[in-house]
Amino acid sequence: MQIVSPADLSVVRVRTPGEDAPPQCEILRNGQASGCLVPGAVLEMAAQWQSFYLLFTTDDTPFEELLHIHLLDADLRLLDSATLGGIYATGSFSPLESAELDTFRFRFIGDTDWSVQVLPEPGFRIPLWSEPTGVSRPVGFTRHFIVRGQPQPEHT
Repeated sequence: MQIVSPADLSVVRVRTPGEDAPPQCEILRNGQASGCLVPGAVLEMAAQWQSFYLLFTTDDTPFEELLHIHLLDADLRLLDSATLGGIYATGSFSPLESAELDTFRFRFIGDTDWSVQVLPEPGFRIPLWSEPTGVSRPVGFTRHFIVRGQPQPEHT
């Protein structure tokens, strides 16, 4: 995966109706609005593999941080999304080295190394059973990427 420069792909937070509405941002390509809105407020990282863009956004909410993972096509159309995190979960996004060209590795919550593997074509998934603990997706039977990680329970 190749990291995409913030000058090439960035986000701007958009106003959402109501105080309790989750944050959303619009994707900008070369500083120009794309019209594509995705959950999140801050762009942590953008990467490209073949004609796909993988975006990682966070809500900018201390003590309940969520990481949103979005896969877009070359025209910045949203193909797939997943969210990593939970109530009272804190995390700081940091990229890690990856030897696989189709995989992005990072550390986020639970002192866990996570990975996202982009699939060349949509693959089958079983809702509620196909994701690691802490990962949620919209209901559906296909996915364009696979999230892997084994978060450990927090010790008090």
